[in-house]
Amino acid sequence: MAEVQRARGKRHLPADQRRKSIVEATMRCLASSGVDKTSIRDICAQADISVGLISYYYDGKEALIADVYEAIANSLQATLRQAVERTEGSARQRLSAFIQASFKPVNLDTDLMQAWLSFWSMSKRTQRIAAVHDRTYGAYLAMLEDLLAATARDNGHSQMTVRLAAIGLSALLDGLWVEWCLNPQTFTPAEGVRVCEACVDGLLANGVKAR
Repeated sequence: MAEVQRARGKRHLPADQRRKSIVEATMRCLASSGVDKTSIRDICAQADISVGLISYYYDGKEALIADVYEAIANSLQATLRQAVERTEGSARQRLSAFIQASFKPVNLDTDLMQAWLSFWSMSKRTQRIAAVHDRTYGAYLAMLEDLLAATARDNGHSQMTVRLAAIGLSALLDGLWVEWCLNPQTFTPAEGVRVCEACVDGLLANGVKAR
C-alpha cells in the first residue's frame, strides 16, 4: 500500500520534476554499479517510485538510459552555451568562456564521469544509445566549430580546417576531464583551462589545413 501511495504521489508531480528525479536516480545507479549491474528496480528504489511508473514512460532500461543520456548531454551543453552567450567581446573571448565553463564544478564530477563511461560503452552495443551519442556529440561539435571558425576568421586564419580543429580540442577537453575525475590532484581546473588555451593558440598560429 505504501508503495502504491508513493507511486501515485510521484505520478502527480509536474512532468519536469518527475523526469529530474528519474534522471538523478539513474545517474546514481550508473555511477555506483555501472550499466550492466543497474536494473530498473534499482533505479526505482533510488527514485522512490514503482516499477509500474517507470514502465508507463519507458519500454525498458535501454530506452530509459537513452533518455537520461540525452537529458544530461543537453543540460551540459546548455550550460556551455549560456556561458558563451553571456560573454561580450571577441570570438576568442567567447571561445575562452566555453573552455572555462568546461572546467566548472557542474562538469567536473566523478559520478558524472562514471555515468558517462556507461553511456559511451552502451553506444557501441545499442543503436538507440548510439543515435543519442551521434546527435548530442554532433551538436557539441557544431558549437565548438562555430566558435573556432569565428575565432579563426578574426585572426586571419580563415583557411584553417575547423572540423579537425574542433575534433582535436574536443578530444583534449574529454581527456583532461577524464584525467581530472580519476584523480583531481593531477592538475587544477585553472591548469586545465591553460592547457586548452595553449592548444587554441597553437591552432591559430599553425592552423590545421586539409591536405
